Amino acid sequence: MKKKIWFLALLVVVVLSAIAIYWFYFSKPDPFLTNKQLIEEINQLFPEADVKVIQDMISIDKRHWVVPFVAKGDKYGFSNWEWQQHNWEIASINTTEQPYIWKINSEDPSTFHFVWNIHPADQIGYLTFYLIRERGFHGSNGQVTYDPGVQMAKKVALHEKSYGVLQLPDDWAVFMNTFKKVESAKNPDKLIKTLFPDKRMYFGWTAYDQLGKETIPNGDNNQGFSSGGGDIDFVMYLNESKIESPKDGE
Repeated sequence: MKKKIWFLALLVVVVLSAIAIYWFYFSKPDPFLTNKQLIEEINQLFPEADVKVIQDMISIDKRHWVVPFVAKGDKYGFSNWEWQQHNWEIASINTTEQPYIWKINSEDPSTFHFVWNIHPADQIGYLTFYLIRERGFHGSNGQVTYDPGVQMAKKVALHEKSYGVLQLPDDWAVFMNTFKKVESAKNPDKLIKTLFPDKRMYFGWTAYDQLGKETIPNGDNNQGFSSGGGDIDFVMYLNESKIESPKDGE
């Protein structure tokens, strides 16, 4: 009898634990927050922002949202939100008025998204994002290996909106995954790859005005800030002199 009681008690504990874990981590997210709730949450956590207007609420998926806003001092920024531990939490917030990339799952490039909110006064016509893998040489055991350069580009028109979200293009994600597999085969030591990542591969961006002329936005980067949460990476600005065109290879 005691064994049955202990078994039933253990079964109840296991079932309740499973239900609690599902409810806490995997249950369907609540409806996303309202404009008023968003402003209150951001300003409570980051009073320096003093958000005045929520411009939009952009759903990446059921558990991730991007919220562009206008803050005190006519600054334009964005906040990233994710459903965690049964709550909508701020993953990061930024007012530097330049693009960043949000790596929702750092191991899966298909979940990467460029996010931006540039001041309308800069009169940007379109942005071009880049995936760059610099060419190079390296030697081992008396043999020299040449690594060809890779440059992939994606043009995005702003359409009179200061903000936007762009998922990493499919061919970029395929290239990054393939490159990762090749490099893993060359060097299976995960510790070495973590300590010495390939710094020759990076993301970049360039801005152009309505006439297609390169222009550098005037965002005040020194006054931006971030929550430190979420996997948000800086995207390097690339002057045209650093971008290869077909004529460069002739």
